[in-house]
Amino acid sequence: FQIVNGYFVHYFAPQEMPVFPKNVIFVIDRSGSMAGRKIEQTRDALLKILQDLRPEDHFNFITFNSKVVEWKSSLLQATAENVASAAGFVQTFSASGGTDINHALLTAVSVLDKAQRLPERSVSMIILLTDGQPTSGE
Repeated sequence: FQIVNGYFVHYFAPQEMPVFPKNVIFVIDRSGSMAGRKIEQTRDALLKILQDLRPEDHFNFITFNSKVVEWKSSLLQATAENVASAAGFVQTFSASGGTDINHALLTAVSVLDKAQRLPERSVSMIILLTDGQPTSGE
């Protein structure tokens, strides 16, 4: 257990399980309702998660409000240089606009579908960080 920003966090990972490389798309809500403490907590969480990526992992960010924006055009390997660049990007997050969750998630699925040269035995995942309900799009 760990206390992070006043919240209890429990990590669970069975010791016997093999560790597979991850292909992660972070889908980040930057709509107006995320202003203030919520966007700060999102930045803090992402900076911690970035530190935990392993060099064989691949990742990308999709941010959304009324518009969906891909940080990079493809998944990047979690090299020290790419993680440092991502941390800089995370620091720029600001909140405004509506919340088009559907378009953001469909974009994330498309990015994973098009991904090439990923480790043969890897696990793909989408991590959605949002505070609420869609207010724009479908």
